[in-house]
Amino acid sequence: MKVLHNRSYRSKWKFILCIITILIVPGQIAIASNQSEDSNVNVNTEWTNNPVVEVFYVAVKEMPASSDVINFNLTSTKCPDLLFYDLTTDCRFESLNFSINNECQIPATSFEYTTSMYTGNDNMSRISWLGQPYCVVDNNEENMHIARLLIDEYMDNAHMIHDGEVLTLHEGFAITAFNFFENDDDKVSFLLTRNGKEKDRRTINQDELYKYNLDINSSNQIENGILRFYLEAIFSSGYTNFVKINSIRLISSNVQVINNNESFSFMLDGSKISWLGQPYYVIKHDSNGLTAARLLIDDSIDHCHRLKKGDTLFLPDGYAITVLEIHPHNRACLPTNKRFNYGYFSFLLTQYGKEIDSRTVNGSECYEYRLDLNGNGKNDNWVLKFNAGVIYPRDIFSDDFIEINSLKLISPDLLRIEDVNEMNIVLEGYKTNIENDGMTLTVVRDNITKNIPFSGDGTVSFMDNWFTVRVNSASDAVAVSSAVIVSDTYELVGAVEYLNSGHADVNLTSKDNPATLYYDLENAQGHETLNLSIDNNYYSSYMDVPYRISPYSFVYTTRIYPTRDHNDLKIAWLGEPYIVIEHDSSTVVINKFLIDERSDDCYQLSMDNPLNLPYGFNLIASINDCNIAWFSVIKDGLEVYNDTAGEGDIFQYKEDLNSNGINDNLVLSFNVKSLNKSGRVP
Repeated sequence: MKVLHNRSYRSKWKFILCIITILIVPGQIAIASNQSEDSNVNVNTEWTNNPVVEVFYVAVKEMPASSDVINFNLTSTKCPDLLFYDLTTDCRFESLNFSINNECQIPATSFEYTTSMYTGNDNMSRISWLGQPYCVVDNNEENMHIARLLIDEYMDNAHMIHDGEVLTLHEGFAITAFNFFENDDDKVSFLLTRNGKEKDRRTINQDELYKYNLDINSSNQIENGILRFYLEAIFSSGYTNFVKINSIRLISSNVQVINNNESFSFMLDGSKISWLGQPYYVIKHDSNGLTAARLLIDDSIDHCHRLKKGDTLFLPDGYAITVLEIHPHNRACLPTNKRFNYGYFSFLLTQYGKEIDSRTVNGSECYEYRLDLNGNGKNDNWVLKFNAGVIYPRDIFSDDFIEINSLKLISPDLLRIEDVNEMNIVLEGYKTNIENDGMTLTVVRDNITKNIPFSGDGTVSFMDNWFTVRVNSASDAVAVSSAVIVSDTYELVGAVEYLNSGHADVNLTSKDNPATLYYDLENAQGHETLNLSIDNNYYSSYMDVPYRISPYSFVYTTRIYPTRDHNDLKIAWLGEPYIVIEHDSSTVVINKFLIDERSDDCYQLSMDNPLNLPYGFNLIASINDCNIAWFSVIKDGLEVYNDTAGEGDIFQYKEDLNSNGINDNLVLSFNVKSLNKSGRVP
């Protein structure tokens, strides 16, 4: 049984609800999207941009009638949402193969992950690793040294940096433009810092490529170009000075070494995982278990918060940042032999109104609030951190204000999992092979006689929780899924096609492209299709647009299908599941499934612990001496329905959604698995 919700640790009584299906459909025909909006969070308001776990299918297979084995052969072209596809170089060297036998096991001999080196358009050696782009720092037949490509932009990705502004990058790096030369409009100075400390200072000309090298491979030679960008243009006037740069490439300074013919295990330290449907940050992972903290905020570099003096930014778990003082940077041009003044600001960090830290931070610096979360007696685990960006003076805006980005917050209340096997993530038992003169890396199972079983809920995850394989309840369909933790805008690559002689046909189906179109795994049904053609644009009025989608080629189809028990009719619409309220030859009325779960997706409730559901719904319960539970359905603070149910009963809440005057349309349904009036919730 998989427990999805457990917040009560002490109670006079307890009962456990096993929710097979929750249907919350208060409105008709909602339009769904795979992208979440990214916007600045207003100050002096409650935080609403919590990270969420988005799980999407990347491949689906159904059990063929003529075979009792399902084979998965995934490639970068077929599954670009899991395996990395480099669109700029047409390189697709990542593949993943495995099978599932009739005993519902993955044979160890069938598991093989392969990736190979290739050369990018910039002549840099690259490789994909677990679906992410990497730079190859060094390689031979014995080992391979790789570093993550954090930013890999091209000419059409431009950034404007004004005089004295800070462009914040990953791993604490920041770029500042200054010293716009009055008598020479073709050169400008750049300052590179990391965590607020100066790393490089240089004056370069327009149309020049900036490169910063660092010895990240411990070769005693500063030969690894970890940062580069192209100075496209310089704009200088009496009112404003700024530069336009593009083609930023940033390589991580953390190098991963993979040795040939070596047993290989994955560790989750410092990684983000999904646990019981919620995002967590792993504090510590060893042979004794796993310690993780709920991930409350996970902003990207592009997500900025602007604060002026006196502003308070309220965060989850009672945290708040209050700006006390702001001292902007000095905008005057400085000689290159003088230190640039970024400016600084002072702030107060509180939790539930109690001061826990106060600090003065310079622009471009990284702030971290640390506690002892791993029990080593040192405050060496970050709980809250952010990057200080530009400090703007009031001669540009009405008030001085500071921009902070990359805000991240975890809960100090820890989750401890003593038995990591409970998570059913296969972290150990791998073996690496480096072949083809050090160009190809293969990962297989080191014990080919030990097959990989599925857990009780039909799932098993691999490597560093990179992907999950799930078998449905009827064991007639299998899906490969991936989970991403999202708090900002994200993009999902669903399909790749090639242009042959300026033409390409895109034909997507639910079964072949489940990341884009909906596939119902439990019912083994997928009926969405999307067809379109891309060809050369011959219209003279659009000569600047080389390709077009012919309007006659664009066709989207979907159809109604019954559930496996034939109790409901469902339909997929724009990649999301819906229930059919009514239909005839001219009209189909549908409502969206907000939650649609299996019998092994369970929740624990107690008297003081209501279950919060989407769309403003809450479920409140109590239990009487006859071991009967009373449930109250709350919508936006008001009770809309109540009823009793006993152990093994099905609770249903219905409304009139098709305007026939009868409450005969299911909104909420669940099974009550067990009730217990005394004891403690486990």
